[in-house]
Amino acid sequence: MNYKHIIFDLDGTLLDTIPDLLYNLNTTFSELGLPGKFSTAEMATFLGSGKDEQIRRALSARRLSHEKYFAKVNALLSVYYAKNTNTYTEIFPGIKETLAELKARCVKLYVATNKPDHVAKDVVRHYFGDNVFIKVRGDKGDGIIKPNPKFLNAIIKNINDPLETIMFVGDSYVDYMSAKNAGVKCAIVPHGYDQKVLNIKDKGVIFLKKVTDIISLDIN
Repeated sequence: MNYKHIIFDLDGTLLDTIPDLLYNLNTTFSELGLPGKFSTAEMATFLGSGKDEQIRRALSARRLSHEKYFAKVNALLSVYYAKNTNTYTEIFPGIKETLAELKARCVKLYVATNKPDHVAKDVVRHYFGDNVFIKVRGDKGDGIIKPNPKFLNAIIKNINDPLETIMFVGDSYVDYMSAKNAGVKCAIVPHGYDQKVLNIKDKGVIFLKKVTDIISLDIN
Protein backbone atom coordinates (compact mmCIF):
# COMPACT_ATOMS: atom_id res chain seq x y z
CA MET A 1 0.00 0.00 0.00
CA ASN A 2 1.25 3.44 -0.90
CA TYR A 3 1.10 6.03 1.85
CA LYS A 4 -0.16 9.34 0.53
CA HIS A 5 -0.44 11.13 3.86
CA ILE A 6 2.04 11.13 6.75
CA ILE A 7 1.25 12.69 10.11
CA PHE A 8 4.29 13.36 12.31
CA ASP A 9 4.63 13.80 16.02
CA LEU A 10 6.92 16.73 16.84
CA ASP A 11 8.89 16.34 20.10
CA GLY A 12 11.31 13.44 19.87
CA THR A 13 10.34 12.67 16.28
CA LEU A 14 11.19 15.68 14.12
CA LEU A 15 12.80 17.82 16.81
CA ASP A 16 14.99 17.20 19.84
CA THR A 17 13.10 19.55 22.15
CA ILE A 18 14.19 18.18 25.52
CA PRO A 19 16.90 20.84 26.05
CA ASP A 20 14.35 23.69 25.86
CA LEU A 21 11.72 21.80 27.84
CA LEU A 22 14.23 20.92 30.53
CA TYR A 23 15.52 24.50 30.78
CA ASN A 24 11.98 25.86 31.11
CA LEU A 25 10.96 23.35 33.76
CA ASN A 26 14.12 23.73 35.85
CA THR A 27 13.95 27.52 35.66
CA THR A 28 10.30 27.47 36.71
CA PHE A 29 10.94 25.24 39.72
CA SER A 30 13.98 27.30 40.71
CA GLU A 31 12.10 30.61 40.58
CA LEU A 32 9.31 29.16 42.69
CA GLY A 33 11.79 27.83 45.24
CA LEU A 34 10.84 24.24 44.53
CA PRO A 35 13.31 21.38 44.59
CA GLY A 36 14.78 20.52 41.18
CA LYS A 37 17.05 20.04 39.39
CA PHE A 38 15.67 17.62 36.84
CA SER A 39 17.97 15.60 34.61
CA THR A 40 17.51 14.92 30.91
CA ALA A 41 16.59 11.32 31.75
CA GLU A 42 13.91 12.47 34.19
CA MET A 43 12.56 15.00 31.71
CA ALA A 44 12.13 12.27 29.13
CA THR A 45 9.77 10.42 31.47
CA PHE A 46 7.53 13.50 31.82
CA LEU A 47 6.81 13.85 28.10
CA GLY A 48 4.18 12.55 25.72
CA SER A 49 0.87 13.54 27.28
CA GLY A 50 0.87 17.32 27.13
CA LYS A 51 2.04 20.16 29.37
CA ASP A 52 -0.42 19.56 32.20
CA GLU A 53 0.65 15.95 32.59
CA GLN A 54 4.29 17.00 32.33
CA ILE A 55 3.77 19.25 35.34
CA ARG A 56 1.97 16.54 37.31
CA ARG A 57 4.74 14.05 36.67
CA ALA A 58 7.39 16.57 37.67
CA LEU A 59 5.58 17.41 40.90
CA SER A 60 5.13 13.73 41.68
CA ALA A 61 8.82 13.11 41.05
CA ARG A 62 9.62 15.57 43.84
CA ARG A 63 6.68 14.43 46.00
CA LEU A 64 5.08 17.87 45.83
CA SER A 65 1.36 18.50 46.24
CA HIS A 66 -0.47 18.89 42.94
CA GLU A 67 -3.21 20.86 44.65
CA LYS A 68 -0.76 23.32 46.19
CA TYR A 69 1.70 23.82 43.35
CA PHE A 70 0.11 22.89 40.01
CA ALA A 71 -1.44 26.30 39.28
CA LYS A 72 1.73 28.18 40.23
CA VAL A 73 3.97 25.96 38.12
CA ASN A 74 1.55 26.03 35.20
CA ALA A 75 1.33 29.82 35.17
CA LEU A 76 5.08 30.42 35.24
CA LEU A 77 5.97 27.52 32.96
CA SER A 78 3.51 28.88 30.39
CA VAL A 79 5.47 32.13 30.35
CA TYR A 80 8.75 30.33 29.73
CA TYR A 81 7.06 27.99 27.28
CA ALA A 82 6.07 31.00 25.18
CA LYS A 83 9.50 32.65 25.35
CA ASN A 84 11.89 29.72 25.12
CA THR A 85 10.80 27.19 22.53
CA ASN A 86 13.56 27.63 19.96
CA THR A 87 16.66 28.35 22.05
CA TYR A 88 18.21 24.91 22.47
CA THR A 89 15.94 22.75 20.31
CA GLU A 90 17.51 21.11 17.26
CA ILE A 91 16.16 19.34 14.20
CA PHE A 92 17.18 15.70 14.09
CA PRO A 93 19.77 15.02 11.34
CA GLY A 94 18.35 14.46 7.88
CA ILE A 95 14.79 15.52 8.73
CA LYS A 96 14.61 18.50 6.38
CA GLU A 97 15.95 16.46 3.49
CA THR A 98 13.52 13.64 4.24
CA LEU A 99 10.54 15.98 4.32
CA ALA A 100 11.66 17.55 1.05
CA GLU A 101 11.93 14.12 -0.57
CA LEU A 102 8.46 13.13 0.65
CA LYS A 103 6.98 16.33 -0.74
CA ALA A 104 8.76 15.67 -4.04
CA ARG A 105 6.90 12.36 -4.11
CA CYS A 106 3.64 14.27 -3.59
CA VAL A 107 3.13 12.91 -0.08
CA LYS A 108 1.03 15.28 2.05
CA LEU A 109 2.53 16.06 5.45
CA TYR A 110 0.98 17.01 8.80
CA VAL A 111 2.00 17.49 12.44
CA ALA A 112 0.06 16.26 15.48
CA THR A 113 1.56 17.10 18.87
CA ASN A 114 0.41 17.52 22.45
CA LYS A 115 2.24 20.82 22.68
CA PRO A 116 -0.10 23.80 23.19
CA ASP A 117 -1.49 24.63 19.76
CA HIS A 118 -0.04 28.14 19.45
CA VAL A 119 3.38 26.95 20.62
CA ALA A 120 3.30 24.03 18.17
CA LYS A 121 2.52 26.32 15.25
CA ASP A 122 5.26 28.79 16.24
CA VAL A 123 7.86 26.03 16.63
CA VAL A 124 6.98 24.41 13.30
CA ARG A 125 7.07 27.77 11.54
CA HIS A 126 10.46 28.59 13.08
CA TYR A 127 12.14 25.34 12.07
CA PHE A 128 10.31 24.36 8.89
CA GLY A 129 8.58 27.47 7.53
CA ASP A 130 4.96 27.65 6.39
CA ASN A 131 5.01 25.48 3.28
CA VAL A 132 6.00 22.00 4.47
CA PHE A 133 2.96 20.85 6.45
CA ILE A 134 -0.67 21.11 5.39
CA LYS A 135 -1.89 21.25 8.98
CA VAL A 136 -0.30 21.54 12.42
CA ARG A 137 -2.52 20.33 15.25
CA GLY A 138 -1.66 20.96 18.90
CA ASP A 139 -3.45 20.93 22.24
CA LYS A 140 -6.26 23.47 21.99
CA GLY A 141 -7.10 23.24 25.68
CA ASP A 142 -10.35 21.38 25.06
CA GLY A 143 -9.25 18.18 26.77
CA ILE A 144 -8.73 16.39 23.45
CA ILE A 145 -5.11 15.31 23.10
CA LYS A 146 -3.30 12.17 21.99
CA PRO A 147 -4.18 9.30 22.30
CA ASN A 148 -7.84 10.37 22.09
CA PRO A 149 -8.91 9.33 18.57
CA LYS A 150 -10.66 12.68 18.11
CA PHE A 151 -7.25 14.35 18.10
CA LEU A 152 -5.89 12.67 14.96
CA ASN A 153 -9.38 12.58 13.47
CA ALA A 154 -9.34 16.38 13.40
CA ILE A 155 -6.74 15.95 10.63
CA ILE A 156 -7.98 12.69 9.12
CA LYS A 157 -11.55 13.92 8.58
CA ASN A 158 -10.28 16.33 5.91
CA ILE A 159 -8.36 13.65 4.01
CA ASN A 160 -10.31 12.24 1.09
CA ASP A 161 -8.36 9.00 0.86
CA PRO A 162 -8.77 5.63 2.62
CA LEU A 163 -7.30 5.20 6.11
CA GLU A 164 -4.91 2.66 4.60
CA THR A 165 -3.10 5.50 2.83
CA ILE A 166 -2.36 7.35 6.08
CA MET A 167 0.60 6.79 8.38
CA PHE A 168 1.36 8.33 11.76
CA VAL A 169 5.02 8.57 12.76
CA GLY A 170 5.97 9.06 16.40
CA ASP A 171 8.39 8.05 19.14
CA SER A 172 6.20 7.22 22.14
CA TYR A 173 3.67 4.71 23.39
CA VAL A 174 1.11 7.51 23.33
CA ASP A 175 1.84 7.93 19.62
CA TYR A 176 1.35 4.21 19.06
CA MET A 177 -2.01 4.30 20.87
CA SER A 178 -3.01 7.43 18.93
CA ALA A 179 -2.48 5.69 15.60
CA LYS A 180 -4.19 2.53 16.81
CA ASN A 181 -7.20 4.41 18.15
CA ALA A 182 -7.52 6.38 14.90
CA GLY A 183 -7.20 3.27 12.74
CA VAL A 184 -4.10 4.30 10.80
CA LYS A 185 -0.70 2.71 10.25
CA CYS A 186 1.94 3.47 12.86
CA ALA A 187 5.70 3.87 12.51
CA ILE A 188 7.75 4.27 15.68
CA VAL A 189 11.21 5.78 16.05
CA PRO A 190 12.57 4.66 19.45
CA HIS A 191 14.85 7.62 20.14
CA GLY A 192 14.87 6.81 23.83
CA TYR A 193 12.36 9.38 25.14
CA ASP A 194 9.86 6.64 25.94
CA GLN A 195 11.20 3.20 26.79
CA LYS A 196 7.69 1.69 26.74
CA VAL A 197 7.74 1.59 22.94
CA LEU A 198 10.31 -1.19 23.16
CA ASN A 199 7.60 -3.40 24.66
CA ILE A 200 5.14 -2.98 21.79
CA LYS A 201 4.35 -6.42 20.38
CA ASP A 202 1.93 -5.28 17.68
CA LYS A 203 3.23 -6.83 14.45
CA GLY A 204 1.50 -4.12 12.43
CA VAL A 205 3.82 -1.44 13.79
CA ILE A 206 6.80 -0.38 11.70
CA PHE A 207 9.94 0.29 13.75
CA LEU A 208 12.38 2.74 12.19
CA LYS A 209 15.94 3.26 13.42
CA LYS A 210 15.53 6.89 12.46
CA VAL A 211 12.84 8.99 10.80
CA THR A 212 14.87 9.30 7.62
CA ASP A 213 14.40 5.55 7.05
CA ILE A 214 10.81 6.29 6.10
CA ILE A 215 12.06 7.04 2.59
CA SER A 216 12.70 3.33 2.08
CA LEU A 217 9.07 2.39 2.77
CA ASP A 218 6.40 1.87 0.11
CA ILE A 219 5.48 5.52 -0.32
CA ASN A 220 3.99 6.78 -3.56
